[in-house]
Amino acid sequence: MVFAAAARAADAYITNQGDDTVSVISLDSDRVVATLPVGKAPAGVVVSGTRGRVYVSNVEGRSISVIDVTRRQVMAEWPVDGTPVGLAVAPDGTVLYVADWFSDRILALDTADGTVRQQIAMGRAPAGLEVSPAGDRLYVANRDSDDIGVVDLKTGATVRRIPVGRHPFGVALSPEGGRLYVVNVYDDTVSVVDTAKLEVIATIAVGDHPYCATVSDDGRRVYVTNTQADTVAVLDTASYRVIENIPVGSVPEGIAYAPGRSKVYVASWGENLVSVIDAASNRPLTSIPTGRKSRAFGRFIARTSD
Repeated sequence: MVFAAAARAADAYITNQGDDTVSVISLDSDRVVATLPVGKAPAGVVVSGTRGRVYVSNVEGRSISVIDVTRRQVMAEWPVDGTPVGLAVAPDGTVLYVADWFSDRILALDTADGTVRQQIAMGRAPAGLEVSPAGDRLYVANRDSDDIGVVDLKTGATVRRIPVGRHPFGVALSPEGGRLYVVNVYDDTVSVVDTAKLEVIATIAVGDHPYCATVSDDGRRVYVTNTQADTVAVLDTASYRVIENIPVGSVPEGIAYAPGRSKVYVASWGENLVSVIDAASNRPLTSIPTGRKSRAFGRFIARTSD
């Protein structure tokens, strides 16, 4: 597991959609240590610690850039016959799942060479993706269908479509996989899905035009970016209520909890920076200049389990 150690050693990968780059931030120094050119209009990102790779979806470039985390270099660019947006990777690192926005499908790519293993029909405008810790399910936020698609990855069949709020976009799983948090952009809410029952068990009001979410190491807190309020809402998962709203940079979008560091990193599209939050005190710590239109949609920091 040398690659996993390298990935957790702790960089964040921020897609900058306005200048076709990825900013690599060292979590040890909270500074940009590399700026990597990728394809056109990068948006989605996911880190695979098991393979020591980072995958970036280039929306207008219709491709996936592959970054080697050890060398901090782009090692490949795979063409995609579609419009890639959200990304997720299997726990063993062998399969990359790609949300094909305009074709209403999921592409399963072999991470050895980027070839398509499987195509899975989905709802309209699939966006955020999450794979269960066991690697047996894929959860898909279908923005224009207002639901979550649940795919059995052993068979490739969609086993459930769960109605949620309007325009679901970002999704985040609890560490053990028992809860899926779905960000509903047009309703200003987060739907809480019980992944055993495959049903919504709570709906939490957050801020104006929420976008993405991330969950703390212990599963006790969920952090949600509110793009039109320039805040991060902090949700308590025991009471299902907002306990804090933290000011951050303009138009916050992507967000990730840094395992073992008690910090949250937030990419701000409107200010070309990443805000850093102290998760213990729920207070802003610093901001890190990045590239133009920082989006970082997805898991841009490796999980402890990766």
